[in-house]
Amino acid sequence: MQPIEAGEDEAMRASSGQPAEDVAAGARGTEGLGEMSTRPSIEPPAHVGSGGDPARGGGLMGTVLRGVTGALAAGLLVLAMTLTGVQLWGLGNGGIGPGWIIVCGHWVSAFVALFLQVRADRGRTPANALQALGAALVVLASLTYWWWL
Repeated sequence: MQPIEAGEDEAMRASSGQPAEDVAAGARGTEGLGEMSTRPSIEPPAHVGSGGDPARGGGLMGTVLRGVTGALAAGLLVLAMTLTGVQLWGLGNGGIGPGWIIVCGHWVSAFVALFLQVRADRGRTPANALQALGAALVVLASLTYWWWL
């Protein structure tokens, strides 16, 4: 850290709009008095481990599971949007479309699957793995019910 010259110190006081005593007190380090500090923190944030990586545990299997279930949930959302478009197009052309019950069923399933997937992505515990599996189960049950039964 370089010492501040007299001219720079006066310029800092003038540009800060604070009394000279407050500027000088900030330079002495009164971070413990509830003021924000611009000095860098020595400790990493709570969400970062000592190695610089996220503090959560990990593994290839968990990453693959969350990736696959996230793709399934996103795919169900795209399917719900497509069915809504087909329904509106069918109504506009004098047809009946797939039906509003089917469209709403896909939207409800998509939102439930996405909710579970977002919860699963928030951590890497066994409960989060169960939520990811729940999202996949919702997607597969929805596809089975609406498309094959």
